[in-house]
Amino acid sequence: MKNLISAFSPIRNLRYLLFRPGTNYAVVDGLRALSMVMILMFHSYAIYVMSAKDITLPQLIEEGGYAWSWIINSDKSVDVFFVISGFLITNILLRQIDSLGHIRLSNFYMRRFFRLTPVYYFSILLYTLIPGTSTENIGFNFVYLQNFLPYEEQAMNWTWTLAIEEQFYLLYPLVLMFMLKTGNPIRWFIILLLGSCAIRFGIIMSDEWIRTAPQSLLAEDKDFHAHHFSVLYDNLYTRFGALLSGCFAAYLHHYYREGCTRFFQSAAGKGAEVFSVFVVFVLMVVPLISTRFDDYQALNIASQTFGRLIFSICISIWILVSLEKSAMSRVLNIVFGNRFWYPIAQLSYSMYLVHVIAVSVAVSIVVNAMQKKPEIYNYSHMEAIWIVFGIGLLVTVMVSVIIYLVIERPLMNLRK
Repeated sequence: MKNLISAFSPIRNLRYLLFRPGTNYAVVDGLRALSMVMILMFHSYAIYVMSAKDITLPQLIEEGGYAWSWIINSDKSVDVFFVISGFLITNILLRQIDSLGHIRLSNFYMRRFFRLTPVYYFSILLYTLIPGTSTENIGFNFVYLQNFLPYEEQAMNWTWTLAIEEQFYLLYPLVLMFMLKTGNPIRWFIILLLGSCAIRFGIIMSDEWIRTAPQSLLAEDKDFHAHHFSVLYDNLYTRFGALLSGCFAAYLHHYYREGCTRFFQSAAGKGAEVFSVFVVFVLMVVPLISTRFDDYQALNIASQTFGRLIFSICISIWILVSLEKSAMSRVLNIVFGNRFWYPIAQLSYSMYLVHVIAVSVAVSIVVNAMQKKPEIYNYSHMEAIWIVFGIGLLVTVMVSVIIYLVIERPLMNLRK
């Protein structure tokens, strides 16, 4: 009983929320927090455009150009989440292997279940209470299989990421043990990473609509967006590369720490650092979904085949570099390692689950105000999106703090 009371102590749990332990990877916390904020901005942008009557997504993309393209490219923040998840989970598994000589699968699966599922089920309950939401296939969400449904039939369609993670971690411990037993895990990591690109390429080339259509059609045609989402976007076999790149980084850090240090001190390592910064910058600012790239079919195919994996590998490099002593490591720790990011990182899971609901409410409020009283609320579209983002962020954080203190953190305490 004493442990139960302690687990639900609001003061104790508030400390967990505000004060970062020394064992945390500071840069990982920062990347996770910033990614959550960017995902919220991405959905503020997209949901607002779907609700506004006098602007379309293609028009807003063209008007914004390179200055605002980072918003529409913020969907890559999900890949950052995947990389971080792979890195942290693999570190846990490798430490267990070092300690016990094997992975305790039942323990691993139960810990994953109690870490993710109670809060997730609570968010499903909140979703079902909202008038007008589709709950016809909500049962698939309870068993993390919603990404097997076509996009139009999914309930809480932003939670496909949870389904992918749970499906990946159902298989990954077995794959990891196999790779370790072969005596050459690095070879298998490389084969699987290359295989992730081969799978994406095969699907793209075998699907005439995706192969021939420019990416701008994702913003123009709802049917194509739904088709692309269902075929290429939300499946484990098309998205496991990001998770695996984080797993590979953790393996290298765990077993080849000195080798990583020597590499990043070498000219090749410095080149990799510069390359990773350049690639992340380019992939975040170039609006490939814009109509200005419609005529570049080969670029369209290449970016969809390799873009996410290359981006994920670059984020993995950042994580490894942040654990070294170098100029880039200092920059990464200044930007992402600041303690300011830590509470947001702690709230990121709850925030992800509820943010679309909060943003949808914010959009409804702002759009209705602009339509009913345009003489007072005469905002530009970008101003309106920023207002939606601000309201959505505030509401998301408030709800997430409550969920964290009452459900998420107490169950994490009991899990120990």
